[in-house]
Amino acid sequence: MKFLAPLLLSMTFFIYGCHAGNNEKINNGMSADKIISGISKGKTIVVKGKIITGDLDFTKVGKTRVFSSSNQVADVNVPVTFLDCIFMGDIICTKTDGNSTFTVNFSSSVTFEACDFRGNVNFDNTNFCEQVNFTGAIFREKAFFNNISLNGRNNYFTAMVSEKYFSMQESLIAGNVDFFKAQFKDRVSFQSTDFRGIARFSNIAVDGRTEFSLCHFRDDALFTYSVFKSDFRMANIRSFGKLDLNSCDFQSSAAMTESMIHGHANFSKSQAGGNFDISKTVFVSVLPDFTEFSFKESGKLIEDGTLKK
Repeated sequence: MKFLAPLLLSMTFFIYGCHAGNNEKINNGMSADKIISGISKGKTIVVKGKIITGDLDFTKVGKTRVFSSSNQVADVNVPVTFLDCIFMGDIICTKTDGNSTFTVNFSSSVTFEACDFRGNVNFDNTNFCEQVNFTGAIFREKAFFNNISLNGRNNYFTAMVSEKYFSMQESLIAGNVDFFKAQFKDRVSFQSTDFRGIARFSNIAVDGRTEFSLCHFRDDALFTYSVFKSDFRMANIRSFGKLDLNSCDFQSSAAMTESMIHGHANFSKSQAGGNFDISKTVFVSVLPDFTEFSFKESGKLIEDGTLKK
């Protein structure tokens, strides 16, 4: 009986590290297909310090179900954990084959901590039931998280780096999400996303255009000490918790027009390189705080049609 527990463990977990087989030990590589095969067999995935070759296509997981006449869902029913790995190919969670669309449902936690993505990353239309962790990840090509559902209590994109376009549009984030100290070297868009927990974007740096228009912030939205080198847009939003945009550096123009702000909006000690436009925005309950807000050059605060109750 004393040998039974190790035997069961080996049958349940699909673990790779620096002590793999001889061939993998030489080049430190692992095929993406091998990982998909392990998931299909119901094995928990834990991979550390590996170079993943080929496209990691989660739509190929063996357990699929028909969601509708034109949509099939691949169910990943085990925790998936990658630590300090390099992905040479693409990450695929959605694709179309003929008249059928394939998407992915992760029923357990998903972790890509300190991972380096060399190819395109596409998590569009994916459902995450538990915690998601991309802390310290580097996206070297485009990264798409559009129309996703994050249902875990806490989700982490802390200190991630995106070298090209990063998009998380039209998504539902049911829990808290943390982008603290994230760096976006290109454009970034969260347009039309519904943030139901605390959205933490403090200390982020964005080189390209920033888009938060049409978002709903149902809890606190925190952007303190962030730097936006290009245009910043937050038009037509609804904010119900604290909206902290204090001590921010808007190096170009910024706009938060035609919005409805129910909580306290704090813009104190921020500075703008161009105009800061809050036209036709309604501050429902508390006056916005613009204490020590400054403009670098000829910019000005535009308040046409703004209603401060």
